[in-house]
Amino acid sequence: MSFHDQQYREKRDFIRMKVEARATLTLQEGGEVIQADCQDLSSQGVQIVLDRPLPENTHLSLSIPSPTPGLQGLEAEGQVMRCEPIDSGQFIVGVYFNSLK
Repeated sequence: MSFHDQQYREKRDFIRMKVEARATLTLQEGGEVIQADCQDLSSQGVQIVLDRPLPENTHLSLSIPSPTPGLQGLEAEGQVMRCEPIDSGQFIVGVYFNSLK
């Protein structure tokens, strides 16, 4: 059976993992640092929650520290692919990874 024949709702090439982690974003233009809450993570990107919107195509660096001492956290370069308001007054932001460090 091929991957695409599997019977479940999430049929992406890269499965998303639910995560509850704090991330630090650094905007490449201007160097502003923003704290965000991660909701899910895949090998191609991350979905985060922010208190303010970010325009599509905003380039940024993302850092998620590891909760395990001695284990390296995630460091990535990426860009905003979508930004949508949610009921809480916050924004759900999809970031595509251009590179992982």
